[in-house]
Amino acid sequence: MKMTRRLVYVSIALVVMNAGMTTAKPVITNPTTKTVFLRSNLNGKMATLSLNGGGISFYPRYFYASTPAYTTRPYTTTRPYTTQPYTTTRRYPTRPTTRPYTTRPYTTTRPYTTRPYTTTRPTTTYPFWTTAPPTRGLSVCVRYLTDFQQTSNPSIFTLSPSSSTALKLSVSITGSYKLSWDRFSYYIQLFKPNIRFWPNIGPDMWTRLCLTVDTAKNVAQVFSGPNMSIRKVLPVQYVWSGEPVLDFAGFDGQVTDVQMWDYPLYSREIFNYMTRGVYGPYRGSVLTWSDIDYSLRGNTLLENSYEWQE
Repeated sequence: MKMTRRLVYVSIALVVMNAGMTTAKPVITNPTTKTVFLRSNLNGKMATLSLNGGGISFYPRYFYASTPAYTTRPYTTTRPYTTQPYTTTRRYPTRPTTRPYTTRPYTTTRPYTTRPYTTTRPTTTYPFWTTAPPTRGLSVCVRYLTDFQQTSNPSIFTLSPSSSTALKLSVSITGSYKLSWDRFSYYIQLFKPNIRFWPNIGPDMWTRLCLTVDTAKNVAQVFSGPNMSIRKVLPVQYVWSGEPVLDFAGFDGQVTDVQMWDYPLYSREIFNYMTRGVYGPYRGSVLTWSDIDYSLRGNTLLENSYEWQE
């Protein structure tokens, strides 16, 4: 009798444990045949990247699943022109002769009817994110680790990689950052975050990075831990109008706690990201690490994050 009760208790415990576990559901999308994991809470996770191929892309919630494309409904133009049958009757009486005869009336009838014709334009499908509406700017914050062993200026992330004005941020071994926003890196701006801005920010194993771009003022700035760069006027105006996709590839290391906003953050908001610890209460308006879609490719892993040991 006691043994039976124990078995019942164990089965109940297993049910409770399984109910508390959540896993992302993969969805296979057709044009690129990639696996996209939907609505994932990645708190406590980090992506391990490799310079030898691979990467990870992040999307807003249900970017691929809910509305990958919108389709115009076919419409029909119908002109039901129908002619009514008409009759032409001519009666020709002949003069009386020895054989009085009368021609029978004959009828000319043309009862033809034009069939209604239909003009239907075929369905047209447009991509979901052909061009995003212009914004006031943008902000991207991320925590990353790299050792600069295989490359001295790795790319950290690329925003809207399929756009002709893809925004790319790279870092050098000296701690300088290079911002470019075209495919050929013709338009660039360099930033050196070496000005101590927040003296009370403690050490962290992660490199805490925030980039802000103000479209209205045409300026950008980089923050790294307790330091900031000067604000710099961009050589040409940058207006983000591509798809809301952040791609990380091209370096050995880890990334975590990715957040993105569609406006330039205030200094106090950046301070919250730098000081509230990993996976704080902040949430990006475009991308947030606690509710995000992502896809892996190549030599990339998603694993448990490092824990700071005090």
